[in-house]
Amino acid sequence: MKITRIKVYQVDLPLHEGSYKWSGGKSVEVFDSTVVAIETDAGFTGHGEVCPLGPFYLPAYAAGARAGVGELGPHLIGQNPTRLGPINRLMDKALQGHPYVKSALDMACWDLFGQASGQSVCELLGGRYGEDFHLYRAISQEAPEEMARKISGYREEGYRRFQLKVGGDPNEDIERIHAARAILEPTDKLVADANTGWLMHEAARVVRAVRDVDVYIEQPCAKYEENLAIRRRTDHPFVIDENIDSLA
Repeated sequence: MKITRIKVYQVDLPLHEGSYKWSGGKSVEVFDSTVVAIETDAGFTGHGEVCPLGPFYLPAYAAGARAGVGELGPHLIGQNPTRLGPINRLMDKALQGHPYVKSALDMACWDLFGQASGQSVCELLGGRYGEDFHLYRAISQEAPEEMARKISGYREEGYRRFQLKVGGDPNEDIERIHAARAILEPTDKLVADANTGWLMHEAARVVRAVRDVDVYIEQPCAKYEENLAIRRRTDHPFVIDENIDSLA
């Protein structure tokens, strides 16, 4: 099987709620997504997608994804997309860094590998662990009572896991966490995601003020060492993501 053509599509994904707000006054109204379609001489077409959360969440932006695919595309024509190791080494040789650009192409190659082998990508990656999984609902940063109201509405839709966008004024964030937890059942899960928005002294104040609240704390500060210092001040479960940008 050989790659014969790579198509790139730009797709706007408007938000149901109108906008999505998080720490530092950041917000988006439309997600700018890039979809790639890799065509082959075997008649299979594989699809992949990359959709950065705006240009200010991680080192990635939508126009850069499309420019990067344009740079990499000529190097992939004529290659066997099911040879995933050589394909990824070729992409790394042709374009240093920019893993987000390569992700959509890698995804499309996995899709082609699955089609050619008659297996789902899930099976190729080791097999499924169950027939279902839990979804969580991110709650855009607003006034505490409005965020609590939205959580109540999403509970009626069946959601039981919620990610609360905090990382603003610590006093208001403390109110947000208390207001959200107050309307949840004990089995519901609540995550307070600061998206690196707190300074260390602010994060310390928040975790102390909610020490008796059942809540996960996500990415309170910008640096890993800062997050580690805050983690040592509390027994709340922690989630780190912005700092985890590679397998190293």
